[in-house]
Amino acid sequence: MEDILNTKIDEYFDEMVKNLQEFIKIPSVLDEAKANENFPFGPKIDEALRWILNKGYEFGFKTKNLDGYAGYVEIGNGPKMVGILSHIDVVPAGAGWSVDPYGGEVKDGKIYGRGSIDDKGPTVAVLYALKAIKESNLPVSKRARLIIGTDEETGARCIKYYLEKEELPICGFSPDAEFPIINAEKGILRFELRKHFNGIQNAEVYLKRLKGGTRVNVVPDEAEALIYGITLKELALKIKEEKLEKKVKVEETPEGILIKAKGISAHASYPEDGENAIQILFNFLSRIDLGGSEAKEFITSIVAKLNMEVDGKTLGISCSDEISGNLTINLGVADFDEKRGSLKFDIRYPVTIDGDEIIEKLKKAFDDLGAEFIVNQHKLPLYVEPETDFIKKLQYVYKEMTGDEPKLLSIGGGTYCRYVKNTVSFGPVFPGQKELAHQKDEYISLEDLKKIAKIYAQAIYELIK
Repeated sequence: MEDILNTKIDEYFDEMVKNLQEFIKIPSVLDEAKANENFPFGPKIDEALRWILNKGYEFGFKTKNLDGYAGYVEIGNGPKMVGILSHIDVVPAGAGWSVDPYGGEVKDGKIYGRGSIDDKGPTVAVLYALKAIKESNLPVSKRARLIIGTDEETGARCIKYYLEKEELPICGFSPDAEFPIINAEKGILRFELRKHFNGIQNAEVYLKRLKGGTRVNVVPDEAEALIYGITLKELALKIKEEKLEKKVKVEETPEGILIKAKGISAHASYPEDGENAIQILFNFLSRIDLGGSEAKEFITSIVAKLNMEVDGKTLGISCSDEISGNLTINLGVADFDEKRGSLKFDIRYPVTIDGDEIIEKLKKAFDDLGAEFIVNQHKLPLYVEPETDFIKKLQYVYKEMTGDEPKLLSIGGGTYCRYVKNTVSFGPVFPGQKELAHQKDEYISLEDLKKIAKIYAQAIYELIK
């Protein structure tokens, strides 16, 4: 290992923390309503992209903005390029934070804020890793390029745009998952069920509207339904009967009774770590009298098919393999009114399984609902052979820097690596740490920020020296 790189990171660290705090303060959430040809994903994401590119320019790196879709900063020389794939867009903050989600507050040795671990903190760490390599004047034979995406949390339109316009790396990594090294990523399948209702038809009791979830790749921690024609007392008694006092609340409004369900947020690739508020709400609604409405029938059918499972067993899609483990399913977004209902799902399936077969099984499982089945996204799995040369180099660096075994892992999460050949995920979450991406009070510890910057500096240099 090159001691000078570690020394440089120590010298830069206070500056790195201040810059990450500043970066977190930009709420770079997708804003389709304000998107245009100048800001393809909205002005705040564009602001964040320009911020990181400007930092790279200040450090003396080569930089390029690819029409607001992506950008890069680059150091080194030579015909070959190693890529580091990161993103600067974040999921919505959601509710329940104990700090300002866009404040970048440092408290108890941690930097809090949306994006601190996913993926602004690691992006800043890589930026300073590149600075350490450049200013150490160590000899290199290749270029290192930090490729910065802006739409990773939604459609990955950014990386697709980059691949159409720019040079491909010979190999690389993404600082957007877990250590040691992830060489397998499950397939990602996102689909929607849309059901049209024939109206309330003078019903005395009916569902006026229902909403839950913010993004399909997040286990929803809140969901609510507005019911007309039922009393607060009836619902309060039912809540007590079902022993749901901690999870379901009701309040009276001029429009009817508002039912609120509370769950626990988690990343959709780890739905077992959360508690799905939409499913809690659906289970409760399936147990109360809604006058035999179509919405009630639809909800009751969904409850029976999902059965509060995260592996799709009742749906007939449960499967697993030795490389990547079990299939997972998450009901991420629900949106109902008196005339229609929409449900959006996220599935992560094992790397050896055929995703098209899962789609056919889902169509069959939902066929009796009379709902429209729409595949919104299908990302094929990723698998890189363990004996690949660049993986061996990353393993060497991880072992030297941590003393731990550099095991190869698989995840349910999706990174840019599945789009770029010969790339794997490499950090930033260390073994045994809780996954905080997409959760309230997201943070990265100061100790870990410094540690990952040093690991990335050593790894990048190993790949380009």
